[in-house]
Amino acid sequence: MKRLSQLALFAVLGQVLLLATVWLLPTASEYRLVADNISELALGRYGFVLTVAFVVSGLGVIGLSYAIRRSTVRSRASLLGSLLIGVYGIGALAVAIFPTDRINSPTDVWTQSTTGWIHSLTALVSYLSAIIGMFILTWTFARHARWRSLVVWSALLAGAALALLFAQSEGPWVGLMQRLLIIAISGWLILVAFRVRSIATTGQTPTGARNGVRSAAG
Repeated sequence: MKRLSQLALFAVLGQVLLLATVWLLPTASEYRLVADNISELALGRYGFVLTVAFVVSGLGVIGLSYAIRRSTVRSRASLLGSLLIGVYGIGALAVAIFPTDRINSPTDVWTQSTTGWIHSLTALVSYLSAIIGMFILTWTFARHARWRSLVVWSALLAGAALALLFAQSEGPWVGLMQRLLIIAISGWLILVAFRVRSIATTGQTPTGARNGVRSAAG
């Protein structure tokens, strides 16, 4: 259980680093906080900081996905939700390897290089995976007493992330909208990581579902 606690702590640190980077790096970069894509920061001054943040946060999320699976009701929903969160972590590593192109206007989205397309598609799949995983795991949390107190916040953050994903567009507010989306997802991950640490501290892993439902049930 100590390992789960350590994985959860590393995930928290990764998300804090990512949040600090996407909000503070624009003050030292030529790319703007409100109007430019987050990923474009990697192309500017101190761009390596964002790349490092992607890698650290990605590794943290992958570890957290394992910890979530070990700390929740053993069901197909728990497995699927955890895997989708893991995909989000893998996506963070992929966008660090495949940087974005410079996007000056909406038309630039359709004229990207191969690397740029890989970056954009990976980011989209990662966000979708994270949000779907958040909803699935919210349902899973409701099935166990030790997670149930997180259900309302989990649902609110998942709903906010979904709304912000649909609000994404290349325009004067793209950078701000992306940062709000990151806040919703990272906030959910941090909240869940702290609950994993709490469960790990007691040395008990949930093995059953609410009301005696068999753990193998979906």
